[in-house]
Amino acid sequence: MKVLLRLFETWPVFRRFWPNLRPHAWRLAAVLGLSAVVVGLQLAQPWPIQWVFDNVLVPQGGAASDPTRGVILAALAMIGIIGLHAVVEMVVNVQTAQVGHAVARSLRLRTFRHLGRLSPRFYAANKSGDLLVRLVGDVSMLKSMLVEASTDLITRTLWALGTVAVMLYVNWRLSLALFLILPVVLVVVKVLSARIRAATRKARRKEGDMADFLHETIAAADLVQSLGREDAVARRFARSNRTSERAGLKAARLAARMGASVHLLLGVGVAATLLLGGLAVIEDPQGFKPGELLVFLAYVRGLLKPVRSASRNSERIARGAASGERILEILDTPIAIADRKDARPAPEWPRSLEFDDVTFRYDDESDALRGFSARFERGLLTGLFGRSGAGKSTVTALAVRLEDPQSGAVRLDGQDLRDLQLESLRARFGVCLQRSVLFGDSLRENLLLADPEASDDALWQALEDAGAASFVRQLPAGLDTVLGSSGVGTSGGQARRLALARTLLRRAPVIIVDEPFSGLDRESALKVRQTLRECAKKAIVIVIAHELDCLPMYDHVIFVDQGRVLGTGTHASLSSSNAAYRATFEHALETAL
Repeated sequence: MKVLLRLFETWPVFRRFWPNLRPHAWRLAAVLGLSAVVVGLQLAQPWPIQWVFDNVLVPQGGAASDPTRGVILAALAMIGIIGLHAVVEMVVNVQTAQVGHAVARSLRLRTFRHLGRLSPRFYAANKSGDLLVRLVGDVSMLKSMLVEASTDLITRTLWALGTVAVMLYVNWRLSLALFLILPVVLVVVKVLSARIRAATRKARRKEGDMADFLHETIAAADLVQSLGREDAVARRFARSNRTSERAGLKAARLAARMGASVHLLLGVGVAATLLLGGLAVIEDPQGFKPGELLVFLAYVRGLLKPVRSASRNSERIARGAASGERILEILDTPIAIADRKDARPAPEWPRSLEFDDVTFRYDDESDALRGFSARFERGLLTGLFGRSGAGKSTVTALAVRLEDPQSGAVRLDGQDLRDLQLESLRARFGVCLQRSVLFGDSLRENLLLADPEASDDALWQALEDAGAASFVRQLPAGLDTVLGSSGVGTSGGQARRLALARTLLRRAPVIIVDEPFSGLDRESALKVRQTLRECAKKAIVIVIAHELDCLPMYDHVIFVDQGRVLGTGTHASLSSSNAAYRATFEHALETAL
């Protein structure tokens, strides 16, 4: 009963994840129906033994007329009951496993989809390793609570109720004496379950920290090796591993203590039953037969299983509830950027992207953009130039609505981005970030991320435009070459060209590229310049400029400093008329030298 109460206490968690269980409601109902059949067969198992014992082996009131036939029939009945029980229980286990895997899959997909819509601020505040642990480990524990623990708990409850009913029927006085020990068992389960839940939360947090450290270290393996810090990193991991181990062992010790305590208390109950039942048979063998005592002891031992299972399920429920709360922390995180009710599609081929007196800040930090006003037009190759930290990357984030400004507006063809459908807006953009992001998949799949319907000819054309076709042709598997995790296996320049090819494949009406020439040889850089200039004839092209020798190539340069536009024009006009631009350019030139 205490475990049922704990299940009731975790009802808010069950209710929040009911959408993941609803599609499988009928299968779960069938599982519970078959489980009731299993319980009935389990309750029937001791009675052939009782009949043989009281009517054949130790007959009360005369021997059976044909004892051999009676023993054979009892044995056949046992075979039938146990065989049918085995078949039905196998079906129950298979169906439960299938439902469990389906629920886990839908839970991960639901959580992953929500993660995909959260703002960059969420990822800045949460460790990636911990999020991975939640998606993999916590979802498994939650699934175990929602499916296996709950169905097993209901089945064991039916078994316990059926066993208690039969025990009361056989000897109600002996049954009541046994039940006196149950309140002690429930108190033990209550106290230790609360401690297991708290210990599980801590253990999951430590596992998340360790997973995050592993993720970062593996991703930076070349840096660690180049610094000769393998042993130092290994020692740090050993400390994190020990901390995680201690947290996990604490939860395991509490679970073991609960199981041992329940087992000991129930063992005392079995001993008391044997003592009292044996005395009852000695005093009145006709009122309470030896075979009935055997059946009663069998039911007492059978009652141990659901009670022990209750303690085990209490642990699983505690772990699952803690994991469910960690999953809900993700699902309850509001989606900061979403469509308005009256949002309309974005213009298909916009002519301008305009920032109108935009102010934006990250949390409580100083303004990243302050009164920022700029206009980017189709037909002009525009460079966005400024010192590091001037706010250039924030312009990209606002343009594709990864963030919304605190004041002012960003407009596409005069329409506020917040009035446009988010999916259609982002479909208008092709973005190549400063950090070249590639996935551990084939080159083909990395490129098709921009346009899943693109043909091989289109892929090769995009690679050609990005100056990447030559080295891809030299690869043994060509487009089917599989990259390592995060694009391991490509040089910095190759990764940048592949990322640019993916952006160009999209053929978007607005293209934003960050530092497209970094790490490229002269021939490849010239090819990329030509490509961007061709794209600018029919698209809005914005280049976040870092390469100083490329500044003269831009039709229009927007000079940004401390989140504000301090000048616009060509490189030549700004150099001659804008002292701040000239000073920034000369400082960058000296730094480069």
